[in-house]
Amino acid sequence: MIDYDALVSSQRQHLFYPWTTQNKAKPFCIENAQGVWLTLSTGQKILDFNSSIFNANLGHGHAGIAAAMQKAALDPKVGHPALVHPEKAKLGENLARIAPGDLNKTFLTLGGAEANENAIKIARMATGRYKVITRYRSYHGATLGMIGYSGDYRRIPFDGTLTGVVRFPDPYPRGSGQKIDTVRLLEEIIEIEGPETIACVLLEGITGANGVFVPEADYWPRIRALCNKHGILLIADEVMSGFGRTGKWFGIDHFGIVPDIMTVGKGLAGGYAPLAGVIVSDQIAARFDNEMLWCGLTHYAHPFCCAVANAAISAYESEHLLENATQRGFELKAQLESMQAKNSRIAEVRSIGLMAAIDLENFVTYRAKGKELEKASRLHERLWESGVYCTVRFGMLVLAPPLCITASELADGLNRIGLVLSDLKD
Repeated sequence: MIDYDALVSSQRQHLFYPWTTQNKAKPFCIENAQGVWLTLSTGQKILDFNSSIFNANLGHGHAGIAAAMQKAALDPKVGHPALVHPEKAKLGENLARIAPGDLNKTFLTLGGAEANENAIKIARMATGRYKVITRYRSYHGATLGMIGYSGDYRRIPFDGTLTGVVRFPDPYPRGSGQKIDTVRLLEEIIEIEGPETIACVLLEGITGANGVFVPEADYWPRIRALCNKHGILLIADEVMSGFGRTGKWFGIDHFGIVPDIMTVGKGLAGGYAPLAGVIVSDQIAARFDNEMLWCGLTHYAHPFCCAVANAAISAYESEHLLENATQRGFELKAQLESMQAKNSRIAEVRSIGLMAAIDLENFVTYRAKGKELEKASRLHERLWESGVYCTVRFGMLVLAPPLCITASELADGLNRIGLVLSDLKD
């Protein structure tokens, strides 16, 4: 019998909890997890509409992944960056096969922030330029570098650390209160900043935890054309929107363009092992045939992590999870629109595949603090009590259930969310 109270006490004493004041951390203890369901140590069952931390795309307790992990553990090689092994080679082939266009060569990392950081290093080496353009509501990771490049408000304590950071608005009319052609604005920003100084434009395929902003069909093609015109590299951050989350392998696949560099993570190993990567075009890869690639990690392409990622890619395909995400995505969109029609507190709903956001009218601001944060925390607690785990950020809910979710499980979770929101008080 596990003494969870003792474990919580020990962790509070010896380990930090991320993104929180330590005395206000709210740990939870999972006794069992299967598919989209979490069973807590209290016996309560929770529908995971967050895919853990947006990475459990395959769901919990996946038998195929467990088997791959057990097999990999029997080959106890210590990882080395130059190590040659079958799982590493197979993963490189798998990523080249599913990535768009001529993105055929990968630099592997342990997490999405590292992937984005190395992508920027590669872009700067390849262009000889230093400026990086991102969006104001973007999130590209929590390292000192990537939180600085992100637009997410959590960068503010570290502003001023980096140089060459340029930002422009997201395709989100509610944010500014007016319809803005953000691509035209980007074009003007590039002209003002000097295109000869800009190494890359770094954008999430579909903006994730900051709002699930699904752009117009011509958004990515127009940005691709802008980058081509000025010799600027285009980086698609698919850490959250990749591996079936939107109903296609990658969010960028909906727009018919190929970036110069694409970063992946989270769903790459389904949350079962730490692994991410930077996938580059043939042209960029060839540059480093005779030039130094100034990138390296101790645990680069660890055999265990590569084995898990290969098993995950196999599961996405054999279990038709991209197709399921597409079908469930149609249902999710319809049910969210129905929910909005019945509840005046819902200002807007946005979704693509199994990735969605619910904007609440006059709830809390983007940079919530004090009593506003408490308000958002109470809503999160109400949802938790109703048996649903999802992200509550500012005035919105972000939904991202595992891709294995069934129609009845999806309807069940949305019904619980709808009941909580219908009883929402100021």
